[in-house]
Amino acid sequence: MKSLPEKVNAVKRVYAQLDKDIESMQQSSGLHCLSGCGECCKKPDIECTPIEFLPLALEIFDAGKADEVWQELHDKQDSLCYVFRPHVTHFGGMCNAYPNRGLICRLFGFTARINKESQPELVTCKFIKQEQAKEIEVLTSAMKAGKKIPVMGNYYTRLTSIDPTLAEFYPINKAMLKALEVVMHYYAYRKRRKS
Repeated sequence: MKSLPEKVNAVKRVYAQLDKDIESMQQSSGLHCLSGCGECCKKPDIECTPIEFLPLALEIFDAGKADEVWQELHDKQDSLCYVFRPHVTHFGGMCNAYPNRGLICRLFGFTARINKESQPELVTCKFIKQEQAKEIEVLTSAMKAGKKIPVMGNYYTRLTSIDPTLAEFYPINKAMLKALEVVMHYYAYRKRRKS
């Protein structure tokens, strides 16, 4: 059985590979997020798993803010992601924990899901579809011809294999809360050794 630090490092390795795969896909396709957008983070029903947020939870714990953040997450009434900071305008925003954002945050926009015909299908937002229609058309044709792009399910499978008990889906803030609880419980009677 893996220790918590080993699980965190395993999650980070999955993320590093995914980030590399997405960067390669973006370079070859020309697809990119609109500058300062963040609209996908405003979606009220984002669901994810606690394992996605183990690195963030450990960072919060190491910063000495675990109790404070636990209380804020516990008391949070709205469904807006805890680490998302919307701009003053109605459009845009930014992630306040970008290096430790969850898997769903990394996947959306530049990966595929497998459809009912067992074919990869690009998962992206309406803004990318509108602003980069030509690039999407070229990429879709290339995918039909066999071009491989990252598939969402493959990365969820990799994370689940790290710890299946942390792979249940919850609303995003509850998933963060559960990840933080895992870290707090783990270190309740252990001394944290920094790597």
